[in-house]
Amino acid sequence: MADLTGFLNELHNEAVTTEDTRHRVEYAFSVGDEELSLSSLLGNSVEIRFTGQKSCIHCGRKVKKLYQNGYCFPCVTTLAECDLCIVKPHECHYHQGTCRDNSFADTHCMIPHYVYLADSSTVKVGLTRKGRQLKRWTDQGATSAVLFAQTPTRKTAGELEMHIAQYLPDKTDWRKMLRDTGEQDADLLAVRQQLMSMLDTAYAGFVLPDQGPVYRFEYPRLQGFEPNLKSLSLDKEPIVSGRLCAMKGQYLMFEHGVLNVKKHAGFHVEVSICSTVS
Repeated sequence: MADLTGFLNELHNEAVTTEDTRHRVEYAFSVGDEELSLSSLLGNSVEIRFTGQKSCIHCGRKVKKLYQNGYCFPCVTTLAECDLCIVKPHECHYHQGTCRDNSFADTHCMIPHYVYLADSSTVKVGLTRKGRQLKRWTDQGATSAVLFAQTPTRKTAGELEMHIAQYLPDKTDWRKMLRDTGEQDADLLAVRQQLMSMLDTAYAGFVLPDQGPVYRFEYPRLQGFEPNLKSLSLDKEPIVSGRLCAMKGQYLMFEHGVLNVKKHAGFHVEVSICSTVS
């Protein structure tokens, strides 16, 4: 009998403070309205069985194909949270009066945002809503991060991010991210200082006045585990089963491959946990 049955959500994670700005990241499987803690299950055998059903994570429509991590096509083409400006915030068109949903923009975009530096696959620049930074960093698998600037809107944060992207990447290489154990953190404060000297004066007023702390994150991982970076897909392999060896970002890592859980949001699954594998 399955321990959880229902439509899959993205992995839930929480950064638990262990010492000052150090955090231990704890994970939970979220299926339907139920959750199952995963952090204590390292070394156990986990089976995820896709039943063949898919459902939009927004409207619940049963479909054959999902887009953008769990949405049906009608929702992708109408929801503000699925618009292109979500992944390209500098292209926000709210001020043009063409936003898909002004109420969504008022609560998600026209509010303070942080621009940050994070060490995931390498040092990168990113942005997130103020107050959501810990969730953003752990979803990206960052081992360390520091706040760089605060802007009044998402659009301005996106423009600053694009400016900094001349010098730093703004994407995470998931393969490098999964390999990285965080034992050799980059010097984010030194990178921050270098950026200060290259920053356009138009953005200088948004930079946070002090360096602030460097946040560090530790993810669940069996000692000595080296990931097999084969990407697993429930569309291609409806049963993913094996020893759970690590978790990072939105990935579950098994001995035979890795599963991006967020990519499978909206898939109907049966999840079973077996006894510890010796």
